[in-house]
Amino acid sequence: MKLFVVSAVAGLIFSLAGSTPANTPKTDVPGQKIERSIPADQQLTVTLCVASGRLTVRGWDKNELRVRSTDAGEIELRRLDKVKDASVPASRVDVMVLDTTSKISAKAVKVADCQALADVDMDVPFGATVQVQTRDGDISITGVSAAYAGSQNGNIEIVRAAKVVEAGSIGGSISLRDSNGRINLSSAGGIIEVVNVKPSSTDDALEVGTVSGDIQLQHVSNPKVMAKTVNGTVTMTGPLVKSGNYTFTNMTGDIVLALPHDASFQLNAKVSEKRDIVSDFQLKYFADGTPPPPPAKPAPAPGPGAQGGPVAPGAQGTPGKPGSPAPAKTPVVKVQPPPKTGPIISPVIVDKPAIAPYVLRRVTAVCGSGDATISVASFGGTVRLKKI
Repeated sequence: MKLFVVSAVAGLIFSLAGSTPANTPKTDVPGQKIERSIPADQQLTVTLCVASGRLTVRGWDKNELRVRSTDAGEIELRRLDKVKDASVPASRVDVMVLDTTSKISAKAVKVADCQALADVDMDVPFGATVQVQTRDGDISITGVSAAYAGSQNGNIEIVRAAKVVEAGSIGGSISLRDSNGRINLSSAGGIIEVVNVKPSSTDDALEVGTVSGDIQLQHVSNPKVMAKTVNGTVTMTGPLVKSGNYTFTNMTGDIVLALPHDASFQLNAKVSEKRDIVSDFQLKYFADGTPPPPPAKPAPAPGPGAQGGPVAPGAQGTPGKPGSPAPAKTPVVKVQPPPKTGPIISPVIVDKPAIAPYVLRRVTAVCGSGDATISVASFGGTVRLKKI
């Protein structure tokens, strides 16, 4: 099974070409908190990368970017928008965090970027796009427009993102709450939890993937939902979107869908022959995967003269209608079968035997009027549809 991987897991690469350092005072005392700030546009794009440390990002109502840390040796805000007038609010900024052993020089900046071991707090305008990455550390983002986050061994928590969320972690868990927009989340070994999300446009989809972690979805209003895992359990709780499309794929774990009692959906399932579909809903199953054809209408009763009876003189009409002459009988010609000359053997086509680790059966069913579509593929687990 091919699992999608969020680009944030592979790493957020931030270009530094043509950057301009912000003109901020440097009067820090060693061992004390370092703070840098710069006027920023409401649509600011800011990037931050450290080797290890907790990254905390908060949106606020000021047109200002503020960065603080007690562990860093130096913080420098480098403008990437190539604006010479320092009074113009910055639209693109790269936050450079350096260790106490690093020296501030062009050569040192290129080498030391993403190598610092420090916890960093950052305040950004509400409309900002934030791109943050750490190798060993947790990430917390609250109240921004778009969030891109990647951590190798840490957990990621995102709250109140307005338009876009992309996050990936190899060994940590991901939690997303009270957010809107297009969502793409992946984790190799952690749990992914999504609570109370909805689209900001009609095309916003929710895509979630894990290898060995559980997926928990609750009150998801995106019209398209895709959840894939290998060894975890997939659980979705809440109402379905009318005309929504839901796809769940699981190799060895269970799929549990907890839906309102009046849920209306069409179920397209591929499940193992050794596993069941357990449903609290009354489902109408179709044996061959398609609804049965409508019953044939009975032939009309024959009228007078249809069986060769008397017909009134001068009466005209068409066969099968009253007053019509009986149709002429077609003679039956008997065809003699050919003489038997030996057994008739059909040609045999031998293909290479297919090695199927899982024997699947296809199930199609409808609940209610089938407003939403649920597609399920479970190769080793049970599919459970329960009422809430």
